Amino acid sequence: MSDSYFIGTVARVQSIPRFSSPAALKKTLSALKNPSDLDEQSITKYLKDLADQEARELNSKATSSPSSQALMVPKREIGMMVSLDHTIYFHDRRAFRADDWIFTEMVSPWAGEGRGLVTQRMWARDGTLIATCVQEGVVRLKQDKPATSSKL
Repeated sequence: MSDSYFIGTVARVQSIPRFSSPAALKKTLSALKNPSDLDEQSITKYLKDLADQEARELNSKATSSPSSQALMVPKREIGMMVSLDHTIYFHDRRAFRADDWIFTEMVSPWAGEGRGLVTQRMWARDGTLIATCVQEGVVRLKQDKPATSSKL
């Protein structure tokens, strides 16, 4: 689990694609810090598979929507996502093993004004709540037109 996946819940809940364009895929590929154990072709295939999966999920969500409003949303794309804070509360550290089965649920109860909030709960195999996580982040959409130059 990483910060970028966790705050990415905001994009998934809001139906904003993260891997929608070849440019986004190339940017993600170049952002990988140490791909030494994987070749570029494998990483590219993995990212393409992510994009295809995301497109299927968004398409399924749009077609199963009870209203046609989901289909009327203009095309949006993530321009930037940055974590502001991230806290994990372990409830009973000895009640689970990190290498055992863990069920996780992530929700984004609020997103607006360029920020998003994500909460996550993690359970052990026996149903014991083992951790609660909270993250707030800045989420910016790509703008259609370039920013104007400063007058200063």
